[in-house]
Amino acid sequence: MEHYGQVMKLTGKDTALVKVRQHHACAGCGACGRVFGDPEQRDILTVEVDNPIGAKEGQLVCLEIGESEMLFAAVLLYLVPLLGLLAGLFAGRSLALNHGLNGNPELWGLGLGLLLMALIFFVLRTQDKKFAKGDRFKVMITSVVNADEIPPELSAASPAGK
Repeated sequence: MEHYGQVMKLTGKDTALVKVRQHHACAGCGACGRVFGDPEQRDILTVEVDNPIGAKEGQLVCLEIGESEMLFAAVLLYLVPLLGLLAGLFAGRSLALNHGLNGNPELWGLGLGLLLMALIFFVLRTQDKKFAKGDRFKVMITSVVNADEIPPELSAASPAGK
């Protein structure tokens, strides 16, 4: 998946801080904590990326992350918790019916499902730093580009994306 941004600062020999506009695939998610604040700046992010080509401060660059990594991240963040919720729903209802627990079996299922889903989110959150340090989800600068090569909706050069 391609993304475009502007190098703000070189942070190391092969790393740089890049200002990017949030991709439309991420719009409205809020997972990065950027739900509040100035609406004009809300979708502008600063990320540290690998800089194997040696891009310099101020240059406009193309960033890439593999499609398989994006798909795997989506599965981890959306499908796995959903499966946990469904497993908890069925397991909780089954436990309530088979063991004669007091109350509504559907509520037991809902409670266990929500608990299991929250537990999965917690485990994923605790592994966040491990994912960030690993090589699997690395974003890297692949080329230096001109302003006219960047789609307007992905330009981070100005708050309005122009």
